[in-house]
Amino acid sequence: MEKKLEKVYISYKHDANYKGAIDAIKRGLNANGIIFSIDENDIDYRDNIEEYEKEIGLADKVIMFVTPAYLRSLDCMFEMVQIFRKGNVEERVFPIVDLGEVPRNSNGLQSVKNYWDIEKQQKTDQIKTSMNSTNVLKELRKINNILIIIDEFWEFIVHVNTCNYKDLVENDAGLLMEKLKATLRNETVSVGEFT
Repeated sequence: MEKKLEKVYISYKHDANYKGAIDAIKRGLNANGIIFSIDENDIDYRDNIEEYEKEIGLADKVIMFVTPAYLRSLDCMFEMVQIFRKGNVEERVFPIVDLGEVPRNSNGLQSVKNYWDIEKQQKTDQIKTSMNSTNVLKELRKINNILIIIDEFWEFIVHVNTCNYKDLVENDAGLLMEKLKATLRNETVSVGEFT
């Protein structure tokens, strides 16, 4: 029976502007016989979305497609926190990055932090007026965790060469598949090697 963590997971934000890129990645994974998990296929009716996001965080291999919308998504950034908490990011994560107008430097980091600081303040204000603040408190905890991990995440996506995202996804994500398959081959051990 296949273990879920042996799949390659895709962490991304649904965005019509990047649908073609996500489709290219899926075609590349299928063409190369790489088992993968993506929310649109693997979250069924009544499944727990947060548990699936935690599963992404525990995965041995994750394609992380970072876009401006990803940086502003509580769900995506929750996945990011889970991924970075597990550690070993350099070996596990295959980043695809298109930050658009967000500068890939300390100014960009500050703009993302400012966004989450504002969200944090809004949630804090909501708690004061909300009769049932359990959900708001949960969101506030997620935001606090984002703010704790964001520097490590930013360091990774800024200082790891992620190439031009269009180059990574062209030809059914050929370059990405090449890099991904190389790590999968290195981790495959045949039974004969133990005798």
